[in-house]
Amino acid sequence: MLTADLVHVRRRGDRLFVVPVSQAERPRALELTTAYLDLARAHVGQSRGALLDACGAVAAEPREQRLARGLLKLVLDRCEFEESATLDPMALRRTIFTRAAAARAADEHAAFDRAAILSAVAAEHSVSSDTVERALFADLPDAHILREARLLSPEALLAEHHLAQLQAVLLRALAVRATVWSAAPVAYRHLFHKLKFLRLLYRIERLPKNAGYRLEIDGPYSLFESVTKYGLQLALALPALMAADRFTIEADLRWGRERQPLRYALRGPTPDQFSNGDEPPHRGHQVEEMPDEVAALLAQLSALPGPWQPAACHAILDLPGVGQCVPDLEFVHRETGQTVYLEVLGFWSRDAVWKRIELARKGLAAVVFAVSKHLRVSEAALDDGLPAALYVYARVMNAPAVLQRVQEVAARVPPVGNS
Repeated sequence: MLTADLVHVRRRGDRLFVVPVSQAERPRALELTTAYLDLARAHVGQSRGALLDACGAVAAEPREQRLARGLLKLVLDRCEFEESATLDPMALRRTIFTRAAAARAADEHAAFDRAAILSAVAAEHSVSSDTVERALFADLPDAHILREARLLSPEALLAEHHLAQLQAVLLRALAVRATVWSAAPVAYRHLFHKLKFLRLLYRIERLPKNAGYRLEIDGPYSLFESVTKYGLQLALALPALMAADRFTIEADLRWGRERQPLRYALRGPTPDQFSNGDEPPHRGHQVEEMPDEVAALLAQLSALPGPWQPAACHAILDLPGVGQCVPDLEFVHRETGQTVYLEVLGFWSRDAVWKRIELARKGLAAVVFAVSKHLRVSEAALDDGLPAALYVYARVMNAPAVLQRVQEVAARVPPVGNS
């Protein structure tokens, strides 16, 4: 993913525009892309430093520097580096530097014999002096070895560069507003579950006359902490939004060092912005993903005895005129067919919890909301008489405790007519 300094943008008044690679610039961009890709393939088994030195030798005009650095970063992001030393570099440095200091202190006028110290340490570890030499700083990034390069074609990487520019803009977002329309209802479910997987703070509203959905997503600059992590999650959501048959995306930004307030807009689909007019690589609906903590909880719940059958949820709970809820799991009673839902709210914002509480108070039924203790919300915030409940957990959700909340909620909702 690109950082904001690698994005080519222009400002017009209070608007920010991403500048794509033009058709005239495209041949040169592909030339740079091909050069970096070829070097990455050729350096498998060599150090990161050697690869960077080789890429640094690729000629690029001053006006091409931002594009070249952006393309190189995307290539490096697809490379897997690892430390190659069999000896602990930190312990090795400590031993060698201590002995070197002692040798100098013993006789400051004598010639310092570096090779002798390395040879002695190598003998103690039953390795060669060259092995000690290589391991001495093997934990530094430039010494890491390129083990695998999962590379694209030059055309596909250039298309990824354009998407990465759009994503980088959202790293500076205060708020994002989007409207999406898809011919297939399943597309909405994929989108909403992607937002759930990324643990974003969002609100959805069904538009009248089958006009799709309006979404409001909090941006990273609306948070007091975890700004960088949340920003990356928001950027990863952009391909899912752009996978809709039609979409508009608007963002309120804080741009530059001065965090100047600017606005940004994107409409699509726009296949003409991508290589050869083909569909961009992010379009198309993917298999739904589930956050690790939810998947672990589902596995534990499935092992518990009893009449409740847990499963991944594909429903969207709609309270007309109030709001929607996209649960993570559903619990179906094997005998009665009664259903209770679970939504895991994570740890980003207390405001999201209070919005769910408001939904429950206005009639959203048979839902358990799992909330991190980090948000400092009491389970008593939801009245016992409502057909919904809060489950507050410290670090990891406890399957028996979740099932207990499900049973409590089920007891408050008549099983007849529940779905």
